[in-house]
Amino acid sequence: MSKASCDIVKDLLPLYYDNVCSGDSKRMVEEHLVDCQSCKIELDRLKVDFKLPEEEIEIIRKDSNVIKNISSFWNRSKVKSFAIGVIISIVLVSLIFFGYNYLFHLNTVNVPTNVVEISQVSQLSDGKIVYHVEITDGYALNEIVYEMEDNGNFYMTPVRPIIKKKAQSLYGLANGYDFFDIKNTDLNPNGTTIKVLYYGTPEDNILVWKEGMDLPQASEEIENMFHFE
Repeated sequence: MSKASCDIVKDLLPLYYDNVCSGDSKRMVEEHLVDCQSCKIELDRLKVDFKLPEEEIEIIRKDSNVIKNISSFWNRSKVKSFAIGVIISIVLVSLIFFGYNYLFHLNTVNVPTNVVEISQVSQLSDGKIVYHVEITDGYALNEIVYEMEDNGNFYMTPVRPIIKKKAQSLYGLANGYDFFDIKNTDLNPNGTTIKVLYYGTPEDNILVWKEGMDLPQASEEIENMFHFE
């Protein structure tokens, strides 16, 4: 192989330095460098030119760390955002669930006595008070709350949810006969004797019975209705 000139070798040095030249070119450059100091210096200059200063290396390292930190923060933020989203979803579902139950199922509203009719109050042979109640506004009634005062006043309070439902049956708590046992000790655990029986609240009520009231005896039909033997 003929000896290459410096001009050819210098043209090949960048390729040689990057190790992208052919095998023959690489051998040719290396053979030339053995005897050519000028081309050696040119190769050394290439190495110096392509070597980054320490300051730039440190900047790149810092930039890399910044990128890693941003990426890590972004990943943490996504996890945090997801967790917050899950918590918010649970809270919203809970609020909707409890709100629905509060509005449609929890009996929190007292039924006013202006839509209540109490009639046919009488006394069963065992001493129980029996009466007929009708809620005249056409809405269902599913619960009656009992309250006993220390003075012997007893209240049977009809209650409903905020969102009322139409009565599905002609009978039931909203329309039918019911009875009350004034001697039931479970209703007055403090031992207070029931002296007055009201349908409603202390502020809005209908008198059903009071101590000393002379009530008619219940009819045979009503007696049979509440005969539990």
